[in-house]
Amino acid sequence: MAKIAARALYLQKKGDNAAMANYVCDELVSLGGIYIKFLQGVMLQSEFFKQWSSPNRLNIFENLDSELINISSVLKSELGPSKLANISQIQPQPFAAGSFGQVYYGTLKDGTPIIVKVLRPLVRETLQFDLKLIGIFSKQFFKKLYENVQINPDVAIKEFKRASLNETDYIAEADFANELYLAYQNDTQLLIPKTYLNLCTKNIIIQEYIGGISAAQLIKQQEKGFDPYTYVKDSLGSDLDLQLIELGVQYFYGMFTLPRIQGDPHPGNVKLLTNNQVGLIDFGISAPAPKDKPAFFGLIKEYSNIYVGKLDIEELFGRFLKVFANDLYNAFRKLNEVRDSGEDGDLTKTIGRLANKTFMSKYKNDNSLSMMNDPNIIKLINRVVNDQNRFGIELSLESTEMLRAAQTYINLVESLGRKDQVLPVVFKNAIDKLELEHPDLTIENSSNMTMARAINIITKWLERVANRDPVLFRKLISHVRGNGNLDKFEKESS
Repeated sequence: MAKIAARALYLQKKGDNAAMANYVCDELVSLGGIYIKFLQGVMLQSEFFKQWSSPNRLNIFENLDSELINISSVLKSELGPSKLANISQIQPQPFAAGSFGQVYYGTLKDGTPIIVKVLRPLVRETLQFDLKLIGIFSKQFFKKLYENVQINPDVAIKEFKRASLNETDYIAEADFANELYLAYQNDTQLLIPKTYLNLCTKNIIIQEYIGGISAAQLIKQQEKGFDPYTYVKDSLGSDLDLQLIELGVQYFYGMFTLPRIQGDPHPGNVKLLTNNQVGLIDFGISAPAPKDKPAFFGLIKEYSNIYVGKLDIEELFGRFLKVFANDLYNAFRKLNEVRDSGEDGDLTKTIGRLANKTFMSKYKNDNSLSMMNDPNIIKLINRVVNDQNRFGIELSLESTEMLRAAQTYINLVESLGRKDQVLPVVFKNAIDKLELEHPDLTIENSSNMTMARAINIITKWLERVANRDPVLFRKLISHVRGNGNLDKFEKESS
């Protein structure tokens, strides 16, 4: 890792970012295991990954090198004679390999095709050490990725570590897979494989086999010159757009109606099937439902406007603040209640207008249509708040798991070149369905924040702004004090 960091720094100083990306990504692949998971789960969301031009880069999703495992001996040891009798055959070589596990094809005694997912040897023993190394490496990475928004990389890395450790808990993964299977067992288009819980252990998961073509395989065909839509039509007789729309609508609908959703819909985990069906596999990562569903729904709804050319920086900024800086947002609301100054005096609206002015002056040659080329929501907010985070926003990462899952799905659609055909329909259908069936999502949750806490939060926020942009600070403090109402606010809060 020290060698990788040193070489990457050298290439960066030379200004050869493409060479740096290729070098870092190739080296992480060579290390295998959790380092590939870091590529999948973190770097996939960044500009860094997009500069990686290795012809084998898509292999990180499903075609990693496998280890020599005697699968028959593993099954005998894990299941015992009575349970083992349920399996009639197992192929000795894996047909797929991931960061932590290898997958073998087999059949049950009744002829049902199955997969057997086996945890790689020594994964649990080495994972903690590897995660420490990644923590050191990724702190610098997060600083680059989120350079404009004040974010604690330790929190982000801790979240990645927790998710990685959860992926080695095969009992929990099997339970989650079964949870989704039960939720979608009557759905005719989205297919979740059945998990045979009585045959799962801490080291193996046995599930129904799903065939078809993975989205990763389809992207490889695209790179060979095939049109993805035509390839799916010719190979499966299915409509790729309908499949992606079905997956997307179910994904965004499930964010608000299920306790958790599959948190990693990368190309290797999405299977395209006949009859316009689409399947999901691999349930090691889950994304829990957002704590404040109305706030998150408002953010998704506003974000979706980008795909129909209706970017509203002021509104998006407020929605973003409500989800990722909820305490500051509620403090602004409390101040506005005391001041009773209407929308013009609302600090959220005021900062939104300032953010919009900053954005428009810096990106005056840009517009919502051109931004759709890379509408990553975190990057978009980075642009909005401007360099050095002049607005002093401190983010909470509690809701990012769901947002990363959504962004992974969006990246998948864009990789297949179906953004314009699919994403506007997905957002409209999902939002319309949610508003019709769950009108409570449109009602803002109330806050019981005390005035004392609100003024403490606002004071600390203003201190951060003052350190970054004294001119902006003077504008904001003048606005906060408007007509002497800050004195009233302080008096009532005490």
